[in-house]
Amino acid sequence: MNPAAESQTGRLAKLANVALAVVLLAATPVAFAVPITGLFNTGVDGSGNALAAGSADPHYSLLAPSQPATVIKNGIPGTWVPNSATYRWIWEDVNGQPTNVTRTIRTTFDLTGLDHTTAQIAGLWATDNTGLDILINGVGTGNTCVGFNSFCGFAVNSGFVAGVNTLDFKVNDFGVISGLLVGRIVGTADPANGVPEPTTLLLLGLGIAGLGFARKRLN
Repeated sequence: MNPAAESQTGRLAKLANVALAVVLLAATPVAFAVPITGLFNTGVDGSGNALAAGSADPHYSLLAPSQPATVIKNGIPGTWVPNSATYRWIWEDVNGQPTNVTRTIRTTFDLTGLDHTTAQIAGLWATDNTGLDILINGVGTGNTCVGFNSFCGFAVNSGFVAGVNTLDFKVNDFGVISGLLVGRIVGTADPANGVPEPTTLLLLGLGIAGLGFARKRLN
């Protein structure tokens, strides 16, 4: 083999090795966790800004009676976690009534385009009086919260489904005033298309085959 042909063969071999490496990388599932949109703190608008007292919360609704949750009046009890610019207490009406009841308050979010098996949600909640459970798509997660003067952390790591999901906060009250507060709620999931398409792998494979054929002709 003359030096020029040998040099060309070397270059083709290097290209073939690079192409093979690309195929192997592309064939390996890669996690690209992205935020789950549609998750909101209680008592905020679509931009995450606090709503006025008496406003209907666009993201949280009671299951029974079936109605939007309401941002509680200004001047909440001093023993409660304070409202902020990014979350506010909600309940059935603006006065935090009725009391001595159990209410389930729901928010929904959509995982379309995401791999629901990789979804995770975490946040903070406070309740007057007792947070009995947080349910994902109707199934309890075992998260509880006792008290209204400090936040409790919660995490949901399973039970998600493709498409629209429900997240329910079940709260029991036993007197004076009632409320639910959810803050700093966030979630992530991998895109559903995180693995390369089969056609992409086929084209890369054909490229390698072509390089190998060219190399053989030069030998």
